[in-house]
Order: sequence, then structure tokens, then C-alpha cells
Amino acid sequence: MKRPLNCRGALLAGALWVLAVGSALAAAGAPRGVPRAAGAPAGEVLAPGNFIHVVARLDRTMAFYHGVLGLNQLTFGNAAPTAPKFAANGPVAQLYDVPASTPVGVVVYRLPVMGVGLEFAEFRNVAQKSVHPRPQDPGASVVILTVRALNPILQRAHAAHVPILSVGGVPVPAADAALKGRSVVLRDPDGYYVELLEQAGTDAGSDAPGTGNEDAAANVLQAALMLSIDDTDRNAHFYRDLLGMPLQIEASFAPDAAMTRAFGLTGGQLRHSVATLPGSDFKYDFVEWKDVPRRAVHAAVHDHGAGVLRLSVSDVDGFVSNLKANGIPVDSSGGGTVALGGAFHASILSDPNGLFIEPVPARRARRPPGRAPAQAPRPR
Repeated sequence: MKRPLNCRGALLAGALWVLAVGSALAAAGAPRGVPRAAGAPAGEVLAPGNFIHVVARLDRTMAFYHGVLGLNQLTFGNAAPTAPKFAANGPVAQLYDVPASTPVGVVVYRLPVMGVGLEFAEFRNVAQKSVHPRPQDPGASVVILTVRALNPILQRAHAAHVPILSVGGVPVPAADAALKGRSVVLRDPDGYYVELLEQAGTDAGSDAPGTGNEDAAANVLQAALMLSIDDTDRNAHFYRDLLGMPLQIEASFAPDAAMTRAFGLTGGQLRHSVATLPGSDFKYDFVEWKDVPRRAVHAAVHDHGAGVLRLSVSDVDGFVSNLKANGIPVDSSGGGTVALGGAFHASILSDPNGLFIEPVPARRARRPPGRAPAQAPRPR
């Protein structure tokens, strides 16, 4: 069976803010074999926000994502990148369930999807463990980047001794020879995975070494996310029924030799559930693995290796109350929402796979003086 192309073809330019830009909710389709909950979810999801990784050392993270991948740091006013500053932040500490005095530093990298970036947070002077799931383990996160030229990145990866998971340490040709593409999977310093998909074209296969400092837009064309999940039905209940995300779910498991080789595995079967996040064309590929060894990996939200998906929602309190009523645990201190300032609230909760979800309020776009507010289009 061919690997789904819609989640690896039409695939983050991010926002530094804790508040993401909102848009309209798309309609969801019911997958075969999974009962759909009645009624619209409370606090509907409006748009994706940053994907957050908790890391051990930001300097090593920056060396990988900028020095190897060539991504550019997002800064205020497009100022020159600087070393991250560490300071205590009460609301962030409460969100991540650490003492209020805990210093935290944050770095964000641009990705080619409006409103979505890669955000990395380092907490200091707090007890943490390092969690490193294998690619097939529930909760393993993968950033998928479609690039023009793979070789320059691989040359920098080899020079930096970056672990390459793909069988033989080399790119794997696409299953469909007509696509003329290649893919390879790298592991970053904290155990997160990055899958690089080379899009065939004039630059594909270029041997130009690159500097590691080029604009991400010059080589990174598209981005998406992948999450290895525990169970397709439970995952669909959470993301589709409770969060209201559209899902396209494959009816059964199937082998995919190209994908398994890219992730350093042999044999096994996969079942994909592809979500298009509301308010965007951003794809999230949920993959359940079968016939390969798997184990559950448990992380606290502040542990090295924890992943957090930020979502802009219409009503944070309603969103959190609805999930709590459906047995979804809250991981932030206090077991509810955290005040960010004024009437703005946020929280962090667990999904069924070991990923964390951070609902935040939608930012309101400014309109020119004297112009009447536009009517939001109704979801189709």
C-alpha cells in the first residue's frame, strides 16, 4: 500500500506568542468502525499553534535545527538571533507543573505554515527525566519537512555526528518510483525525530554543501507532524469526537516497506489517520504500528522529550471542562486553567498517546480604524 501523500506532500512560519491566530472550524468525517460522539465539542478548535518540545539544552537544540537543518529563528521584529534568556515565569511554571522560581528559556524556529512554528523550552534547576520513545512507540513525535535538496543537510548531519535512523544510514527511495523522491529520518539531541522528504526537481540530489545558515524558505518547502499512537479508535475518539478535528482513517493495517526502512525498521504494518487541523491546511499524521515491538513511554509535561501541541480554541474554559468531564487528565498545576493575564486562560492536558495538548485563546486580528468588522465565514 502506498504511503498517504496528502500528509507528506501538502505539508510550520510560526508565532512566538502563547496565543495563536484563529480561523474557522472545518467539518469532520466519520471513520469506519469508530462511533462518533453526538453534538459539537465545547470550546471548538480554531487553528493550530506551535509544536513545543521540552529539551535538556537549548544550545544543542539550536546547533541541530539551525546549524544542521538550516531553520531560521523567529525573533521580535526580525531582530538578529541571540542566545536565549532564562527567567522565572509564573504562568509558564504553573502550566508545566514546576516551581514558580524555575528559570525557563524559549527558542522558536520558523516553518512554512502560517501560525505554526517549532518551539523549544528548557527548564533549569528542576527535577526532570529524559524520555526517548522509539519511532514506533506511542507518543513518539516526528516533524516532517519537505525539502528541495537533501544532500546539503545530510552533509552537515554527518559532520555533526547526527544519528540517522534509516536503514544503512542512507535515504530511502519513494515507494512509487514515478515520484523520484527520497526520505531519511534524523534524531535530534533530545530524541525527537525529523523526517526529511526530498521533492524531485531541479535542485534534488544537489551536492552543494550549504552553510547551515541559509533561509529556511530556500530549502524547506512544506512541513507536517506525525505522531505514533497507541490505538486508532481511542485516538479518533479524542481528536475527532472531543476536539472536533477532521480525520481520514484507513480501514485497515498495511505494510509500507519504504516508510519502515526510513524509520530504521523492517517488517510491520501501519494504519494512518490523517487530520487537517481546523483553520489551516496543516496535516497531522497519526500512525498506529503493528507487528513491531512497542512499549508505552510516560513523561511528565516538563520532562526532557515531552511534546506539546498548542491549539487556538474559542473557549479555553469550556474546552478544558469538556475534556475533564470525559476523563481527560489535566497536567498543569491546580488541575484546571492557568491565568495568563486579564481574562486569558490556558492549560495543558494529556492525549491518549503521551502527547500533551495546550489550548490557548484565539488572538483577535486588528482591523483598520473606521472599518466595520468582517463577518466570519460559516464552516462548510
